Amino acid sequence: MTAQSLPAMNLASYCYIDMFYGCSSLASAPALPATTLAEYCYSGMFESCRSLTAIPLLPATTLANYCYNEMFSHCNGLTNA
Repeated sequence: MTAQSLPAMNLASYCYIDMFYGCSSLASAPALPATTLAEYCYSGMFESCRSLTAIPLLPATTLANYCYNEMFSHCNGLTNA
């Protein structure tokens, strides 16, 4: 499974929280080009996606509390992070 593009550059609070949670067949993460993050915006986004082997680039320069909270938790297939 491949995820759709997520082209947003400025994110709102909770906007992508748990979006792919538990997608065990997700093999590659989409690009995440956002540079301004909000609270919890990527929290748990890929949690328990056991088929992921690599994380996408995370180019954000403006971070908010918990924006990457548990983003890759339980992704035990990761070989680089």
